[in-house]
Amino acid sequence: LYGSAGAGKTTIAMQIKKALNLDRFACYSCTAGMSEGLITGRLLFDGSFFSTDFIDCWENGGVILLDEFDAMDGNMAVVMNSALANGILDVPNRREKTKAMRHDDCYVIGAGNTDGSGNGSRIYAGRNKLDGATLDRFTTINFEYDKKLEKKLSGGHSDLYKALNQLRKNVNKYELNRIVSTRQFLK
Repeated sequence: LYGSAGAGKTTIAMQIKKALNLDRFACYSCTAGMSEGLITGRLLFDGSFFSTDFIDCWENGGVILLDEFDAMDGNMAVVMNSALANGILDVPNRREKTKAMRHDDCYVIGAGNTDGSGNGSRIYAGRNKLDGATLDRFTTINFEYDKKLEKKLSGGHSDLYKALNQLRKNVNKYELNRIVSTRQFLK
């Protein structure tokens, strides 16, 4: 899912978990400094393995949200691409079982503000170009603001709804580095 900030990408991921009647949900913010250990687990000082919510969802079913997917660092994208391609997540620090098999009810959603092509904008400038093989693992859906939802969130205050839409138009017209998101209509 890609689209403007505050359009509801994270919210829809949580609603998918609920609609599919799944118990597990894992959300990761894919910063450039994201460590593979956040996904594949870590060894603690005493030699014990510290697992992750990602592994739990991967092996037992659930929804995994890779938020800010278009900001993911290349090394992390390679780990993700390999797991998605083969259904097997390498878990090198888990000595008793170094391969995690993807459960049939494990759904992975990538969400970001751009389509991953590396073509940012004046607002989403710090986004990475993602590998074509990684992008090919996903169905791309442009997820933008829903006018009908925003009207409902405005609580019947048509003047407020009109004012927020005009504010959004002016922000775009004057190329201001601001976002008037659906969250603003809710607030």
